[in-house]
Amino acid sequence: MSIGKNTAYNLVGFIIPTVLGLATVPAYIHLIGPARYGVLSLVWLILGYFGLFDLGLGRATTQRIAELRDAPRAERAKAFHTALVTNLAIGAVGCLILWIAAYIIFSRVVSLTPDLRAEAVSATPLVALALPIATTLGVLSGALMGREKFLLTNRISATSTTLFQILPLLVAWRIGVDLRLLVTASLLARGFAVFSLWRACGREFALDEPVAWDRAQLMRLLRYGSWMTLSSMTIPFLAFTDRFLIGSILGPVAVTIYNVPSEAVKRITGVAGSVASALFPRFATEGREEAVKLATYGADLLYALVTPAMAVGLVLMDPLMRLWLGQNIGAQAAPLARIFMLAYWLNTFLQIPFTRLQAGGRPDLVTKIMAAELLPYIAGLYWSLKTFGLAGGAWAFFIRMVVDGVLLSWFADTGFPRLRLMLGTLAALLGLEAWLTLGPVPALPTQIALAALAGLVGTLAALLVMPQDLLDRLPLPQALRRMLRPARISAPIGNPS
Repeated sequence: MSIGKNTAYNLVGFIIPTVLGLATVPAYIHLIGPARYGVLSLVWLILGYFGLFDLGLGRATTQRIAELRDAPRAERAKAFHTALVTNLAIGAVGCLILWIAAYIIFSRVVSLTPDLRAEAVSATPLVALALPIATTLGVLSGALMGREKFLLTNRISATSTTLFQILPLLVAWRIGVDLRLLVTASLLARGFAVFSLWRACGREFALDEPVAWDRAQLMRLLRYGSWMTLSSMTIPFLAFTDRFLIGSILGPVAVTIYNVPSEAVKRITGVAGSVASALFPRFATEGREEAVKLATYGADLLYALVTPAMAVGLVLMDPLMRLWLGQNIGAQAAPLARIFMLAYWLNTFLQIPFTRLQAGGRPDLVTKIMAAELLPYIAGLYWSLKTFGLAGGAWAFFIRMVVDGVLLSWFADTGFPRLRLMLGTLAALLGLEAWLTLGPVPALPTQIALAALAGLVGTLAALLVMPQDLLDRLPLPQALRRMLRPARISAPIGNPS
């Protein structure tokens, strides 16, 4: 199976729920209110952080199954059974710990009105129950991705995520807006995914046979997963500290104003995840020379997929946010969204060295880099929020993305693919952002014309670096192909299959 096809499957599995998720945010805010939506956002952030209780077994399973690509089926089944049984035991313990932590957070830490506090506290048992479900999903899907079953996993994931977006909204519309009802509906959606993935793994790993738990396999998985666990502790803490600081300093409405544009723009990293997931099994088995070629291929592909859309979105963010969220929240969210677009544009490319390190058996380097950033980032974030408000928090996040990109690329030993092009594009995007922020707000026709120009320039730049095997599939006029050929700077890696 080719990297291009696997990436395409991942993209489809990402785009469908992404579009649905963005479309339903205004409905959620309208039905349950911005304060309750802010609390619901914190619920899923807490759950995401406590996903560390899988001890990295989800990613470790992917890496181990990929390594056993040519091994007998019984050996792969043994690794899978070991990971799953261990994960279920750990998930039960994590469920109890999360219950206590969520209770403390919503009863004492986050600033809430008395009625909303009581509602959030009463939902904490359900929040805790979501943890073992989430960690089980990680092992089941990770095992299938290790076998490069990307079409199957994305079909199930897209369906589950669609249900995850729609069911709570239907409950809020037809039954009530109580957080307990909303979280229960979300659990039902994730339960569907567990059932579907379980059936798929049964066909792939012989779940009808006796469980083959193996201590040697466990120790191998845990050696890898222990560093993944530390990463799972550090990375979400870095990612979500801004929300909790905003909640404690500025309140839950400010969390919504900050979180909605961040999560909306963050979805573009799903494109990077699609490419990185397709590369992961290959990175796990290839040597350095081939890994460098794969990294260059991935960077070229990401630049071609992401840059034109980001250039257009940067220009049109203000009218889009006002249309999407209304004049009040949209006007406050738009400047933040532009900063997040710059940050997540960088984040898409750092997924390549990030994946290379993890797949190559060096998740320890990822963890050490993130741990070194922790205290400086928290201090800078706190100062930025106090000094510049929500925009300060967004710029602190952007600076962290710059530091991440430099350090991860350095230690991944794959070089800095397309460094000059990346720096030139970043400088152009920063200049555009400065003009939009400091200058007078252009009229809508001017914004549309500027967006069209930015999209055209971004598309031409994308065509210059797009991998040749994908460029050949595009229905481009021959005249344009002849114009592009002398200026092409992509580096073919042969057949990426």
